[in-house]
This record gives sequence, structure tokens and C-alpha cells, in this order.
Amino acid sequence: MVHPILPSSDSVKNPESIDAPSLASPIISMLSRLHCLVIGPGLGRDGVTLKVVTEVMKEARSQSIPFVLDADGLLLVTENPDLVKGYKECILTPNVNEFSRLAKALGIDVPSQAQIGSKSGGGDKTSEETRACEQLSQALGGVTIIQKGPHDIISNGVTSIVSDIQGGLKRSGGQGDTLTGSLGTLLAWRAA
Repeated sequence: MVHPILPSSDSVKNPESIDAPSLASPIISMLSRLHCLVIGPGLGRDGVTLKVVTEVMKEARSQSIPFVLDADGLLLVTENPDLVKGYKECILTPNVNEFSRLAKALGIDVPSQAQIGSKSGGGDKTSEETRACEQLSQALGGVTIIQKGPHDIISNGVTSIVSDIQGGLKRSGGQGDTLTGSLGTLLAWRAA
């Protein structure tokens, strides 16, 4: 279910001085009827919208509603990691660039391709990436991270799984959105 009720800078008189909790109240009033939230695909980066979504995330967390974050939803975590820190009912699905931004925001060193290849013996790219994913999850208090890339890495900071099965040679736009929606469905089924 997608609700087109998120306010934006265009829909409010003074975007700099909004009452985000008040603007979020129509969405928050629906939370008791929802099993899960998927936040990010198609969200955009409008300042008012992001402030409202932040309020929704805080309330969803207080009600123990699971959520999946992708795309611009991950921007919120980059700017305010406390939104998800320690919340085990949260899954982050960053691509390589989003992962790098999150890691940088939390002081996690992500080795570049050149650094991995220059290590003695050629290095093990997958184990370096897995370690970085584990460190990011630990820095966020054990949230689950599905790091999308040539090898997908799933980690909660304790247990990690690497999917190195060859898929399509090129990922097309929208596949990440499909993954995020599928994860939301599975979390909703679990909650139901």
C-alpha cells in the first residue's frame, strides 16, 4: 500500500519552520493497522518530506513495527544513525555507493578496490567486504544489512552470509525496489 499523503516543501507555507510531528500524524494514525513499512524507493530528498518520514520512523520503532530502508530512506540513516541504532526490526539494503556513505558516516573504513587488490597475495575481496558489512551492522547496534553488489552480503554483525551465485550480468533499475518490497512482504507475513 502506498499512501500519497506525505507533505513536501511545495505543500506547506513555510518549509523552514514546519511542525513535523503534526504533519506526520495522518500517517502515524495508520501505523496500528500496518505490519511493516518500506521506506525509500521513490521517496525523494525533499526536506519537509524527510522530516515527516523521520517522525514516522520514530513512532514505528516505538510501536515495534519492522521497516526496510532503501534508496533515499538510507539517506536518513546516514544523517541520523540513531533512527535505527539497536533496532533489530530494521533491514537496510544499500548498494555499493549507499554502503560507502553509511560506512563513512559511522567511521567504518571501507577498503577500495585498489586497496584490496594491493594486499599481499591479491587479498580476498569478499572477506574484506564482509568484514566491513559486519562492522557497519555492529556500529548500528546489530541491524540487518543486505549489501547489494557483485556478491550480496547479509549481516547482522554476528552472522554473515555471502551470496556469490552469478546472477544477471547487469542489474536493471527497479530490482532493488523489488528486493525491498519482497523483504517488506516477508516481514509483514512474519508479523501477521
